[in-house]
Amino acid sequence: MSQQISCVIVEDDSWAAEMAKQILHDHFDNVVVKRIIGTLSEATLKLSDLGPDFVLLDVNLPDGDAFDLLRGLNEVNFKVVFITSYDKYAIEAFKYSALDFLLKPYTPDQLVDAVNKVLGQLDHDRYHRQLEALLYGQTRANTSKKIVLKNLEAVHVVSLSDILYVSSDNNYSIFHLKGGKNVMVSRTLKSYDEKLAVNGFFRIHQSHLVNLEVITSIDRKHDQVLLTNNVSLPISQKKKKDLIAYIEKLQ
Repeated sequence: MSQQISCVIVEDDSWAAEMAKQILHDHFDNVVVKRIIGTLSEATLKLSDLGPDFVLLDVNLPDGDAFDLLRGLNEVNFKVVFITSYDKYAIEAFKYSALDFLLKPYTPDQLVDAVNKVLGQLDHDRYHRQLEALLYGQTRANTSKKIVLKNLEAVHVVSLSDILYVSSDNNYSIFHLKGGKNVMVSRTLKSYDEKLAVNGFFRIHQSHLVNLEVITSIDRKHDQVLLTNNVSLPISQKKKKDLIAYIEKLQ
């Protein structure tokens, strides 16, 4: 996952908080600690504005506990990894869908494993949101949207609805268009992934980004998708589950 992931550490022990921050820095290039918070009152005021993707949350805070914090929020829209010295809190922690529960003193590897679970779940949620956009018809409004593709030969103005899929060729992206035309651009597929995802495109594989509206079928046995131009493309096991689950809802 290359997109920047934000974290807030809620921990009253400054040494423990700095240790956790250092572990994240050493092991995750894309995780940024936005703030370290030491009290329940500050966390209640700041968490919504900070909008973290996940929180490392110490259960025992000087002015209350983590569950008071979560119960007081209008919406818990971040992932939580609970940290405490007392394992009696584990059962209540999992009521709040903790991805993991770390008992102090934990090792760096244990924290890394917990954060990896967070990253995996965030990736799942991101594709969930992309596919929901398709189900609610938002992609139909994109028929008039265009993208500008520049290369040495020309500046191409292409309608999003004319793009079948985009494939990766090292540091180049190849746009495969209706009518058999291809346009190669000197930019990575990753640079187009986030931009096109909100317009109904789905990264089915590390090498392929597909317009969801041109998928005609999914071959479960051979892990492939078939497009309207009869091209078959591979789909990774990780992405196949999400794609099938939501396309089936179109029936």
